[in-house]
Amino acid sequence: MLIGGGALKRWAMAGMVGALLSGAAVYGPAVLDAAKGGTAMAAEATTTAQAARTIAVSGEGKLTVQPDVAYVSFGVFTREKTANEAQTANAKTFAAIEKALKDQFGIAAKDIKTSGFYVQPEYHWSEKGESSIVGYTADHTVTVTYRDLNGLGKLLDAVSKAGANRVNGIQFGTEKREAYELQAIEKAMANAKTKADTIAKAAGRSVKGVLHVQHSGAMGGGPIYYPMAKEAAAMDMTGAMPATSVQPGELEITTSVSVTYEM
Repeated sequence: MLIGGGALKRWAMAGMVGALLSGAAVYGPAVLDAAKGGTAMAAEATTTAQAARTIAVSGEGKLTVQPDVAYVSFGVFTREKTANEAQTANAKTFAAIEKALKDQFGIAAKDIKTSGFYVQPEYHWSEKGESSIVGYTADHTVTVTYRDLNGLGKLLDAVSKAGANRVNGIQFGTEKREAYELQAIEKAMANAKTKADTIAKAAGRSVKGVLHVQHSGAMGGGPIYYPMAKEAAAMDMTGAMPATSVQPGELEITTSVSVTYEM
C-alpha cells in the first residue's frame, strides 16, 4: 500500500513521540532515584560538617541558702471506749492546741492544715484467733506552716503543753524557691560555658554561640528534724525542763543544663 507524503510524515512523528514517551517511562525513575541519592548524601555531609563544629556539655548550678519556713507535723491521739467519746475527747484537745497556735503565735487559719484524721476500733485477739472490739482511737494530725524559725522550739513546747502527744517531724524549706532556682540556673549556664570554652581552646577553636539548651529542673530540700519525747529530755540545773532546741541547718538548691555550642 502506498502512503502519501503527508501521511508518511505524520506516521514518522507519531513513532518518534511514542519512543520518547517509552524512554521516559523506562529511564525516569532511575534518574529521579539518582537525584534523590545525591540530595541525601549532600544533606548527610552537611549534618556531619555541622556536628564537627559543635560542643555538647552539661553544667551544674548549686546554691546554699538559709531556710525561711518550717512545716511542722504533729497531732493528737486519743483512746476511749466508744467512737464518739474518742472523737469528742480528741476534738476538745485539738481545740486547745488551735487556740494556742492562733493566740500565742499569731498563726493564721490558712497555715494550719489537717493532714490526717482517723477514728477506728481497737481489737483484741484471743488465743483462738477470735477478735473483739475493746475500744476506739481518734487520731488527728495537722501540718503547720511557721516562719519564725527562732521561735520554733517554743512552738513545739506550747503545742505539747496544750495536749499534742505526737510530733511527727519538721520539714524546712524556703518560700523564695523560684528566685533561688533562677540563680542556680545562671550558675549552671556559667559552668557549662566554662567547660565549652576550655574544650574549644584545647581544640584550637573558639565558642561562637548557643545552638540548643535543655534544663533538667531544680532539686533541693531541707533536713527533717524529729524531736525527742519531752519526757526523755534532760533537765537543766534548776530542775526545769529546757526549751526544745531546733537547728534549721541549710538548704541546697541544685539544677543542671545540657548545652550545645557552635564553634
